Amino acid sequence: MDNVHRARIVAPLLLLAALLASVPAFSQNPAQGSGQPIGTTQRIAVGAPPKGGAMNITTGSTDFAGEWVVYDEEERELGNFTGIPHNEAGRMRAETHDASEWSIPEFQCRPHPLITQWRASGAIRITKDADPVNRAVTAYQITFTRGLDNRVIYLDGRPRPSEYAPHTWYGFSTGEFRGNTLVITTTHVKEGYFDWNGNTVSDQAKVTEWWIRHGDFMTVTIMHEDPIYLTEPFMQSISYRLDTHTEVEYFPCTVISENLSGRLAHYLPGKNPYLEEYAEDNGIPYEAARGGAETMYPEFRAKLRNLKPAN
Repeated sequence: MDNVHRARIVAPLLLLAALLASVPAFSQNPAQGSGQPIGTTQRIAVGAPPKGGAMNITTGSTDFAGEWVVYDEEERELGNFTGIPHNEAGRMRAETHDASEWSIPEFQCRPHPLITQWRASGAIRITKDADPVNRAVTAYQITFTRGLDNRVIYLDGRPRPSEYAPHTWYGFSTGEFRGNTLVITTTHVKEGYFDWNGNTVSDQAKVTEWWIRHGDFMTVTIMHEDPIYLTEPFMQSISYRLDTHTEVEYFPCTVISENLSGRLAHYLPGKNPYLEEYAEDNGIPYEAARGGAETMYPEFRAKLRNLKPAN
């Protein structure tokens, strides 16, 4: 009887001793609220699925999501084609352009082409698409002020479409991170303009962009190559500032009748009366204002010495 009673006392004591012996093993994980991180951190490439067991993930890329407003902007005066590597076809399209074409009903509400969207006034919204299962970022979407749909930039490595695929205002864009810079390649754009001065981009153009973020500032450098209208690639850049107190406005466009003549606004070659104003106002030769690849390089200054300024 005494043995049975003794066993009932000893058994719980042995169990308690076993539990106490296991405490150091459990205490190796820091308790919540101790000021130490819970879980692990892993670094992954963009588009790669995260491995299991991590509670926070550090990517080898930059996050561009948010609401952005234009920080600096450059507008070209009418007749200023300096630094644009036009060929003869590109120069003719620019010099015969008439801005009154915006009064034509078919043109009033057209979205800006891709290159022009970056330089248009207003804010932009950048959002991320993520895989619903592994939460990897698969695409960025951009909402421009003057646009009817979003521009999509695929980050999942998908191939480019056939050359016979439809062309759109924003084209087909794929991107990849090189360090902290997002490099984007776009093809399949529609013919359009790349500034307000009548400079034309063809549907055969290829556009490359470099997005770089420094804190609340984002710089977008744009290079487009166009075998139809340019002799060399043309570079532009623009900066945006992150603004947490702004929203992209509704696209308020209504078609009305403005063009009383009903004609397609244009000038015949050599008949545009406004092409010389920029050169005359700034005292530079007409030949420099007409652009061309040579006007992009410092060596052109030697040629300027032998040209007569406009008056």
